[in-house]
Amino acid sequence: MENRSLREKIQNIPVPLLPAMVGAATLSNVFAGMGYSFVRHTTMLLATIILFFYTIKIVTYFDTCKKEYSNVIPASLYAGFPMIMMLLGSYYFDYNQLLGKSLWTAGLIIDAIHILIFTYRNVIKGVKFDTFVPSWFVTYNGILVSSVIGIPMKEPFICKIIAVYGIGVFTIIIPFMIWRLMKKSVDGPMLHTRAIVMAPSSLSLVSYLNFFENPNPTVVYLLYIAVFLSLVFIIYNLPKFFSVSFTPAFAGLTFPMAIGVVASGKMSGYLMNNGMGELGNAIKQIQGMQIYFTTAIIGMVLFNFFMMFRKSLKKYK
Repeated sequence: MENRSLREKIQNIPVPLLPAMVGAATLSNVFAGMGYSFVRHTTMLLATIILFFYTIKIVTYFDTCKKEYSNVIPASLYAGFPMIMMLLGSYYFDYNQLLGKSLWTAGLIIDAIHILIFTYRNVIKGVKFDTFVPSWFVTYNGILVSSVIGIPMKEPFICKIIAVYGIGVFTIIIPFMIWRLMKKSVDGPMLHTRAIVMAPSSLSLVSYLNFFENPNPTVVYLLYIAVFLSLVFIIYNLPKFFSVSFTPAFAGLTFPMAIGVVASGKMSGYLMNNGMGELGNAIKQIQGMQIYFTTAIIGMVLFNFFMMFRKSLKKYK
């Protein structure tokens, strides 16, 4: 019975847990930057465990994963798998450079392959209006995690290409996504994907500032305006997001909020380094509020995932 229980739990690991752990790992890097390294160690250990068991799920229950991947929205969230690999690569790089860079490189390659497959199946073969939702950004911009944490990897050329790609694909998709959201509201099981609109601009800004020594101020300001407007959009929608009972779809709130924290920190530093101390400090204060809300949201999401797991244990008692 215990073996059956474990097998079923592995087979039923929800896809949204992947981007949720990406969000938690990203936020843990923020806390590590403030001196709370134990938060990072604990979170990265948990992310390692999730990655391990999800790898077993893919290998052992490939048909289940294939079925999930055949649906557009879960397929778009599968980008969370290589994103976790890249984040863990940056973590383990501090202890073993070969292991860290191997994870980072493997995640980058898997993510690129995923983008190609997703594009063929959901763009070249025809875009379906109802499934064209903000979770697409997880697929198309998630690869920028490699350049967000890529400085120690010493691959500036690759990271610059990825940063330019990210800004370009965000610029192409966002007008169509805004039009789609205005034409028909995203509700029901897809409600929390609305929050994902904050991720691509944040990823693009951080990647751009990481690898371009003389960034174009216009590009920087436009990207942060997009980050800030997305933050306002999320805060405006928070009552609606929390008006429904918890489902794994709440994971849509996690990574966008976490990478938004990083983006505000980068923007604050950029402004201060360019003689705009007051504005930079204002953005720093915004970042503080983001940390406050993001910690609460990610903590709530992870707690509810834990309660779902705990509830599943009782099923076999």
